[in-house]
Amino acid sequence: MGREGDIEAIHGDLRGARLVTLLGAGGAGKTRLSQEAAETAGETARDGAWLAELAPVADPDAVPQAVLTAVGARETVLYGAGAEEMRVAVAERHDDPLERLVEHCARRRMLIVLDNCEHVVEGAARLVEHLLRRCPELTVLATSREPLGVPGELLRPVEPLPEPAALRLLAERGAAARPASASTTTPRPAPRSAAAWTACRSPSSWPPPGCACCRHARSPTVSTTASGC
Repeated sequence: MGREGDIEAIHGDLRGARLVTLLGAGGAGKTRLSQEAAETAGETARDGAWLAELAPVADPDAVPQAVLTAVGARETVLYGAGAEEMRVAVAERHDDPLERLVEHCARRRMLIVLDNCEHVVEGAARLVEHLLRRCPELTVLATSREPLGVPGELLRPVEPLPEPAALRLLAERGAAARPASASTTTPRPAPRSAAAWTACRSPSSWPPPGCACCRHARSPTVSTTASGC
């Protein structure tokens, strides 16, 4: 993606701050950048890195449960151990999800990526502040269109992708969104410019049908794990 310098800068941020927020508009590539940085975070995430996708979460009060579920889900482990025991805890216990998160994270040097925080920013901020206070070796990498406002937060602005990278990202997302049964002869719209792509301000889970600049890339089968417009 041509963002090796950005990833190195994020690694430096994570070594100096326990909460780093990648700040930028939809389509800037924050999600991809956060995951690539987390996967190579080294000692910052010695005990593992997990991805918590907040785009599907509508209620700020549901953020702790969403993160708890992500920490126990096999598909959200960027790397690291401990997911199996958390999966059992999620299935068998019904106490406060925030306390279960604290119990799991307090004894680990780990990294949690909170992706797409902007629409539940208050809930994300409350969770992060609580976890950082009680889990001394936990680090959080967030992506958002606005700051979380937690003390000690380090903001890393993310500029729109260079045009070739933006078009490549668009093509990858279009391919991922197409139904597996779609005919290979079905005409596809011509690629749009990076300016049209990065100008979109639709919700970050994926553009809705009414999005003027992205409606042609919309697929009704797109996974809710797709993030960023």
